[in-house]
Formats: sequence, C-alpha cells, structure tokens
Amino acid sequence: MPLSSVSQKFVDDFFAAIAPFEKAFGHAGFSYLAVRLGEDFVLLRGRLFLNPSGSAARPHFRSPNVRAGHYRLTELELDVRGLIERLCVGLLNTPDGELHFPGTNYTASFVPFHPDALQDQIRHNVLTIEGEQAEAIRQPDIDWEIKGASRPYEGLQELANEFALGPLTERSGYVEIVAPNVSAIDTKLSKVAGTNADIQVLLAKGLDTGSVTLGYRIYLPGVATTRGTVSGADMQWSEELEYLRGNATLQVPNAGVLNCSVSYDGVTQSHWWLADPTQAQNPRRAVYEAFDPKLETLRNIVGAAQSRGQAARDLEAAVAWLLWMLGFSVAHLGGTPRTRDAADLIVTSPSGNYAVVECTTGLLKAENKLALLYQRAQTVRDALAGSNAHLRVLPIMVTSRRTNEITLDLEAAVSLGIYVMTRENLENAINQTLMQPNADQLYAQTEQAVTAARAQYNATRSHHGS
Repeated sequence: MPLSSVSQKFVDDFFAAIAPFEKAFGHAGFSYLAVRLGEDFVLLRGRLFLNPSGSAARPHFRSPNVRAGHYRLTELELDVRGLIERLCVGLLNTPDGELHFPGTNYTASFVPFHPDALQDQIRHNVLTIEGEQAEAIRQPDIDWEIKGASRPYEGLQELANEFALGPLTERSGYVEIVAPNVSAIDTKLSKVAGTNADIQVLLAKGLDTGSVTLGYRIYLPGVATTRGTVSGADMQWSEELEYLRGNATLQVPNAGVLNCSVSYDGVTQSHWWLADPTQAQNPRRAVYEAFDPKLETLRNIVGAAQSRGQAARDLEAAVAWLLWMLGFSVAHLGGTPRTRDAADLIVTSPSGNYAVVECTTGLLKAENKLALLYQRAQTVRDALAGSNAHLRVLPIMVTSRRTNEITLDLEAAVSLGIYVMTRENLENAINQTLMQPNADQLYAQTEQAVTAARAQYNATRSHHGS
C-alpha cells in the first residue's frame, strides 16, 4: 500500500539529506530478525546499513521458528528504493524464503541524528519504515528454542545484538535504513602533544577531498575562544584500504582544549574533543584519570546503565564522580543500605548552593521518583531555614535514558521545577570535564534552564486554560 503524503515526505527528506554523499554507500547490507507466526516468517526488526566499505559476513541463524541473517542488498536484487517498495507491499523475497512485513497502513519517519550515533559524536541519518503490530510472540518458548539451537544464543535480544539490530521493545515491526557518517575524526590517532595538534580525518572513498572542511575551537581559561577552519584542499591526503586519510596540523596553547568537527559538502559529520593528557586544564580530571584512564569505566557505566540493581547503583557512583570532576562537592548517600531512603546524592557548589540528585535507569515517573525527589529537595530547604535560608536548592533527576525515551515524563518534571539530565547531557558533561571547572556557572545555567522551562510550561497552561 502506498505511503501517506506525510510518510512519503519523510522518505523524500531522507534521500535529499544523503544525496551529497550517496555515491559513497557502495556496500549496502540488510540484517533482519524474523519469527514464525502461523505459516509465515514475520519480520520483527531489520536494518539496512548503507556502508561506505564492506563488512565481514555473519553466519545466518536458523531454528524451527526463528530466522536471522544478513544479505548484501545485491543478493536481494533490489536498490534502497526498491526495498522500501517491497516493505510497503508487505513481502520481501530473500534467497532463503519469504519474509512477511505485517500491515496495511505503513508509516515512515526520518531522524537525521540517530541517538545511537550521537553518543559517539557522529551523525547517522536514519529512515524508519514501520508496520503494524503482529500477534504476540510465545515466550519463553522462543528464547528457549534459541538456547537449544545448533548455534545457541541467550534469546531473541542476544540474537538481535549479534546482527546490530538494537534493543527489542514492544513496538510493532520496523525496518531502519541507516546512512552513516561519511567522514570523521580518527579518534585513535588524532592527538594534542604540547602545543601541536595532529588531526586525522577519515573520508569514504569515492568522495571529493576538496568538499571536506575541518572546523575547530580552542578553549583556554581567561582567553577568548579561538575559532577557525581548514579546507580539505589544504590537508595532506593518502589512500588506505577502506578510506581516505587527511592530515591537518594546528598550533594549540599549552593546556588548550580542542574541539574539532568535520563536514562534507557543508553537512557536519562528526566532532571530537582533544587535549594533551599531560597538561590538563582540569586537575580533578587529571587526578581521576590516574585511576580510570580516558574515563573508560565512567563511560562504560553510563552507556550500560539500562537496568535496575547493580547497574543503577553504579550509575549513582558514576554521576558522583562526574559532578566532582565538574567542580562540585558530592555526598553519595544512596551508596549504602543504611541511607537508602535518603537522596542518592547531595551536591554543593563552591558558593554553597545545593542540589539534590536522584539517579534512575528507568522512566522518571516510575515508582513515584519525581514526587520523592521534590519532597527530598524540600526537606533540604527546611534544614537550611534560618541563617542559611539564602542558599538555594535545586532538584535534579539524572537518567541513563535518552531524551526521546522519556518525552512523556518531561512535562511532569518541568511542572515541579526539576531539572532532568538525560544520557545526552551526561555525555556532554563528560566532555566538559576537559576544561577548567566552573561549578558556580554550571549551577547558574541549570537554574536558568529550570526557570525558563517552568515559565514556558505555565504560559502554555494559561493559554490552554483561557
């Protein structure tokens, strides 16, 4: 069935967005997961990766009621638009049989910055074609069938992970068409040493090096930010097996922090932060990194905190470390059962203002979290009544979920004057630890954000009530 005009516009917008570098995507591959429902294998998840280079083949998975695999798009005898057409007909022919895509009213959506890529500071354009909800999958039957297969997995989710299909949710079946970034900062080889910055840029083969632009900002305490660009025509380029490599050299002041972004044909593809690890602006980060080099443990905890239990307790600790590196003083009350009913963290700025912080790996309104945080912030205000009443108290909810996962909860947080730090905010804060900390400024900015959001919320309610 043809897409609606709204959905078709998303499809058109996607192809328009990738048009400047579509010729780089010469290795398209389709990964899928399907389950037998009745007589048919029904597509649960699919991703078409428009890769600039080839990828290693994965063995297909087969059991009586489950199929998963990866095909080159040429094996399906389709191009990208042809795949979309077949999905909207509800039937995809593969070398191993038919895959059904349930629905009669298919929809499309387009996200030019996919959340999975943003955490790595790169841009992925993603078009999603969504079908309708199929009948419920028999569980734990299917997972146990997968455990006993000739190539065993834990269950559907591990199988989905094997083929890079992402988390399985209660959503109806859908297929994502992923156009990755075609240029990026080489984060492994780019470096700052003393006053020299060696920036390595990667570019997909088949693209014009002259269309690349390297942008940079140099931060140094007490000095105006230096900003500039380097044209791809002014870089030194070499050809490697899977991509082209460009090199640019910049002069950086001692202890300067560098943010680089790389664009192709005016479209920003990625950005990255760089600093000389031996000349850190932030002494707190330097001390912390003596025990957690490159903040790998901190980053892993934030990235993996998706469940309750130990993951949630680890998130509390990671947020405490992060806030300390940003210049705050932190008391971690939630780290022991004896104070489990207290706030997770009590935070103070250098000027003495307070924040009451709760951490969660789930939704904000689950288990009455927002109301409890509001009450605990009020308890702190009451404790400061009298001679310390001038000190301010800010409630903050930290979640490892991304903003698009908690959209429905944000209004409730705003109405209570609660600031919400999402996964994106945490990742940005980790980058900020490179620079000299100014906790009072961060506190003031957070207060201003809460005030502005609450004013907008009240104005909207007043308008709808009038």
